[in-house]
Order: sequence, then structure tokens, then C-alpha cells
Amino acid sequence: RLWGPGFLLPGGEAEVMRLATVLPVSPATTLMLLGRDAGGAAHAIAAQRGAWMVIHLHDPLLIERAAPRVFPHGRRAQIQPWSPAAPGFRAKFHHLALALEPIRCGAAPEVLLQALAAAMRAQGQILLLETVARKPPPEHEAAFRRWLALEGRSAPPPSQAAIDRAIHHAGFNLHVVEDLGARHSAAATEGWARMITGLKGEHRPRTKDAAAALVLEAEAWLLRHRLVAAGVLSVLRWHASLKSF
Repeated sequence: RLWGPGFLLPGGEAEVMRLATVLPVSPATTLMLLGRDAGGAAHAIAAQRGAWMVIHLHDPLLIERAAPRVFPHGRRAQIQPWSPAAPGFRAKFHHLALALEPIRCGAAPEVLLQALAAAMRAQGQILLLETVARKPPPEHEAAFRRWLALEGRSAPPPSQAAIDRAIHHAGFNLHVVEDLGARHSAAATEGWARMITGLKGEHRPRTKDAAAALVLEAEAWLLRHRLVAAGVLSVLRWHASLKSF
């Protein structure tokens, strides 16, 4: 309801397609999609760009939600489970990879990037979207700790430097690092404004638990917005390709 059916990130379909446009996605390419999706991104890319896709999802609930959205694309879009704690993908198979906050799922940057590199064909390209953090100053420590708890994070997000190093050590050439924080926050604000306006009649929370969950979700996004504005959090995209040896 916030981002559109099957989407788990602000901006929904428009943002996913904006990210995918960076990669040369076509019916002649194989694309690995992993991270935060419930079939929305997979369906949009398959329908609009026609790539052969393998959608890696770690959560059984997300797999259940994604399956009916992916089903119409037949063999061109297949769902496979993956383990963020021990990522492993079909070796040297994919031309491209689009990774939507996979580190939030529990993957270590170095391990994940090595696994992505092993899955890429020669000169394969990746686009990684991830939230990173720096040590919060004292005035933001309490908000940062509360945000971590609301998002269910057992540890803070990695630093940009940690991901930069992981990309380099995995054998990628880093082409672009872009800060998407302002766009991310604007899309989140727009999504919440649209949903709150629609909280009437049949769309009202039906139980106290549902209402409480909605309030907690809103608090998490409000804190994220404030921490991005304060420079404690950043939402970045990396575009890189395998080095030629």
C-alpha cells in the first residue's frame, strides 16, 4: 500500500525502473535480482525489458507473495531462495545483477560481493542499492538506536567505505557511486501522504494491533528521514563491472 503491489522500497515501480535503466537489460541478457522485493520489481523489469531473470528471495513469505506476480513470465522469470548468511549463486551465469538492499537481509558486504562476482559472466555489471551509516553524533544516538530496533536490525548498516572495499576486493571496477538520499526521502514522504489520505472506510486498520503496527512503521520511516537529513544515514547506489584480466 505504500509503494505499490509487490514493491518494498520507496518510489515503487518508477524507482525500480530508473535503477534498472542504468544496466543494459534486454531480452538477450540474464539478470539476477536479489534483496528487497515481493515480485513487483521482478514483474516490472520482466514485462518492460524482457530479460531472462532469476529472482533470489530469502524470506518464504516474500517468495509466496512474489510467485503469482512472476508466474505470467514463465521460464523467463524464476524464483530461487538464497541465504544472506552464506550467499551462493550459479557460477558465471548472469550478465547483470540488481541488488536492492541485500545487506539489510543479513549479508556481509565482502562475502556478498565475492558471491556476486562469482555469478557474473565476463565484464558482468552490477547495480547495488544499499543504506549505509556513519557513527551518529551524541544528539542522534537515541534516534539511531530506536531506528535500528524498529527495522529489526541486529547491527548498524555498514559504512560506505566497507562496501567500496568489498566491491574492489571482489574484482569489480567501480564506475559510479550516487547518493539517492533526497530522492528516497521524497518518495517515502509521498508514499506515506498518499496512504494516510486513504485511511478511511474499509482501508482503516481493523484491529488495535494493526493500528499499532502502522504507527511503528510510520515511526521507523520518520526516524529514517531525520537520520538521512542529519547525514547519519545515506542511501547510495553503486554501479560496477567485473575487471578484465
